[in-house]
Amino acid sequence: MAGPAINCEEELNALVRMATLGQAAGAKDMEHMDGRAAAFNYIRIAELVKSYAEGRRVGMPILDWGCGYGQVSWLLQLRGVDVVSFDVEQRPARESIPVLNSIKIDCKDDTVALPYESGFFGGVLSVGVLEHVPDIHGSLKEINRILRPGGLLFLFMFPNRYSWAEWIAERRGISPHPVKFTVRETVKVLRAHGLDVESKWRRNFLPRNLTGFASRVKRLYGRFYHLIELTDRVLANTPPTSYLSGVLEFVARKRQ
Repeated sequence: MAGPAINCEEELNALVRMATLGQAAGAKDMEHMDGRAAAFNYIRIAELVKSYAEGRRVGMPILDWGCGYGQVSWLLQLRGVDVVSFDVEQRPARESIPVLNSIKIDCKDDTVALPYESGFFGGVLSVGVLEHVPDIHGSLKEINRILRPGGLLFLFMFPNRYSWAEWIAERRGISPHPVKFTVRETVKVLRAHGLDVESKWRRNFLPRNLTGFASRVKRLYGRFYHLIELTDRVLANTPPTSYLSGVLEFVARKRQ
């Protein structure tokens, strides 16, 4: 899925600034948005979810499940999307990040059960979350429970087993994904939990985070984020390079 063209300079600058402030406050897990190429992923995701909301293809509210510092919730709020933010841990560094520190985040330390009524949400958003949960089947069962019939699961940044970048990251000892997936496996597990895939695509043949690289390298790489995005749309959607892309992404609908 190519996604819409986005004019997002102010948002990109804001996201990178948030990451810089968070890292200065001691955050060790914000490399996913401390460069413009990496931060653009969140804007892309917010735009896609907004397009579903505007087209009435997803109901409200949407749960930003495992929202982290709340950056996607913030972007969705800017776009007028009714979003509820949830995470299993509190991040002290978030208090040092203006804008994000004002977002209300529901927090419960249960890694599976969610504190919401059954059928409450029109959509659930997982951005780099599902692959990290200790019980993927238990979490998908809960997601199915809180979705109303016909509701959508947006599954973004799901690690591809055949990613060339993941292969290198493993050999550098910096991969955060001990478990990776194929398209077939993902479709099967979603279907087993009452979620039928409506759309699927691959992204990030070109890496975005540059984990472990110096900040000056990330700044230089980030200057070309628009070219990186345009090139990636081709490489991530054209065989054989598409099979080696970094992540898999899906939109799945709960059965009526």
